[in-house]
Amino acid sequence: MGRSRFIVIGALAGLSWAAALRGYMMELAGPDSTFTFSGTFGIILPAGVLVGGLLGWAEYQHRAGRRYPVLIGAPLLGAILPSLLTGELDLAPVILALCAMAGGYAVSGRGPLWARIVAGLTALGAVIAPFAAPKPFPDLSAATPHGAWAATLLSSLFAVFALACSIPMRRPDPSSYPIARSEADATTAG
Repeated sequence: MGRSRFIVIGALAGLSWAAALRGYMMELAGPDSTFTFSGTFGIILPAGVLVGGLLGWAEYQHRAGRRYPVLIGAPLLGAILPSLLTGELDLAPVILALCAMAGGYAVSGRGPLWARIVAGLTALGAVIAPFAAPKPFPDLSAATPHGAWAATLLSSLFAVFALACSIPMRRPDPSSYPIARSEADATTAG
């Protein structure tokens, strides 16, 4: 599968993730939530597409046995981009990205075990927090079906994001991936 396919699949996954997160943001803001073309379609969804595409490219590189460490920062780009475009500093996306990157590091298999355990506990806290955090509206309490759904949505989105963040952190293993073998075969045949 070529590089562009990985990027397109990653971009589509990023779009789906960002659209679902926007739905959660609507739940959190309640009646004050407003959708705009510039905010939703000009900032939030494109940021998801960008991050997803970069992580798709990282997966391609991983399967080819290469590593681009700069792609580890792709989730931060998606978190900072909205603040740059709006001129308003919002730390919530940055904290979400950093916690997801910690979760990605925890499952990446790289680095000292103690550091991965600490990172994993941080990520686990982010998964549990939506169920325990104070809610702006009584129906968003995890004791209600609506609130439990909203907490489950955010926790599952976080877990998926953390797993995606692990892609550029994993150690490349060229012997077990078809892209690396096919490129090596083409090089030796020519």
